[in-house]
Amino acid sequence: MSSQNHISDGDVVEMRVPADGAYVATLRLAAASLAVRCDLTIDEIEDLRLAVDEACALLLPHANPATTLDARFVLIPGCLVVTATVASDSNSAAGPDRSGFAWSVLSALASEVEVDGTAGRMAITVTKRRETATQ
Repeated sequence: MSSQNHISDGDVVEMRVPADGAYVATLRLAAASLAVRCDLTIDEIEDLRLAVDEACALLLPHANPATTLDARFVLIPGCLVVTATVASDSNSAAGPDRSGFAWSVLSALASEVEVDGTAGRMAITVTKRRETATQ
């Protein structure tokens, strides 16, 4: 038997925590652990941890009181896609503040960032891909 971690293309892990900043560390830890299974480098894992933190920081002000912060992790070899979602009555079209420092950090750390606000929910999807070495 091989000692390598094996993931099927598109394995999914879902978590739900209270929509409170005190629980964001749990999602950061999960992201880092799952990123290892996706074969991301140590630097890419740290970037992803910080990106998840920033995405949650942007979402939490929009969360309805006493709701949850839902996270969906899609594991793909060489890539991890994290979608954080909160129930929100905020204007979905406005979404999170894209002019501030948190958005700048998030955009710099992630391979791709998407925002979606539909059906009373606001979501930020962060994709982190393994970068190929340039020679």
